Amino acid sequence: MPGRHTAVNIAQKLTETINEWELRIFCTVHDNANNMNLAMEICEALPHHIGCSGHTLQLAVKAGLDLPVVSKAIDAARRVVSHFRHSSVATRALKALQEQLSIRGRKLQSDCATRWNSTFDMLDRLYEQRIPVQAVLADEAVTNVQYRKTLAIKSSCWDLIEQLLPILSPLAKATTIMCGELHVSLSFLYPVLINLTENTLRPSAGDLTATQAFKETVRKQLVMRFKLDSETVAKSLPISACILDPRFKRLLFLPERAREDAKAHLVEILHDSETTHSKTSGEQEVAAGCSGTTNALPSEHKKTRL
Repeated sequence: MPGRHTAVNIAQKLTETINEWELRIFCTVHDNANNMNLAMEICEALPHHIGCSGHTLQLAVKAGLDLPVVSKAIDAARRVVSHFRHSSVATRALKALQEQLSIRGRKLQSDCATRWNSTFDMLDRLYEQRIPVQAVLADEAVTNVQYRKTLAIKSSCWDLIEQLLPILSPLAKATTIMCGELHVSLSFLYPVLINLTENTLRPSAGDLTATQAFKETVRKQLVMRFKLDSETVAKSLPISACILDPRFKRLLFLPERAREDAKAHLVEILHDSETTHSKTSGEQEVAAGCSGTTNALPSEHKKTRL
């Protein structure tokens, strides 16, 4: 698209394209950039729009990972992984210890700043290999004394990582589901989110203070970003998609009143769609009758509808 990608310009271009091709659009999916969010609000030709759920979930989880105590533990893990990734001596020693201790020989994984799932993979693999890793770091013949202090992971960090992994695992699976391109994901949205907020992110008696803070932060972020406590949730498109999905059509994850509101809203949507379709069909028939030559145009002069 030529020109600046401002919300006004994007909305104008979308409107022009929709009118040119005479498209009927019920809903559109877009990223969460501010200009796209505002463009969807401005463009009257787009009655409904939904932001990328996978990206929204990632932002919520990232808020928890950015907590000082959690971030400190992740940084400590990252330093250890980086050391083994760049030291052939440490890597060979790790492999030898894995064989000696009959532990599955797998390399440590680095994470990527733009993919929080990779942070979970890094922590999961490091915790799995923590015994041989710590043994290698404690071996003066392999690890220089001056590096041992900077690479040492405190027991409190190991305890935190241990508690975070069962929380991060379902969050990682939810992110994968919402980012899937080979399956329908809209109807998964609220069943997954409500399960996360009501089960995975609920505080437990044995939680560390940092674990409690992580759960509370991510839970608040999910509720705020996905508007889970809003009275309009029952009338949202993801809930309508749930009703049409045999797996979730009973809406057991919602209160009884919300289920009835959701079903009534879907009926209203279908009624409005039928009314609009009938009106459009009638206008086209009248226009065809008045022109008398519309259907006689050569095929090369007709626009192809996508």
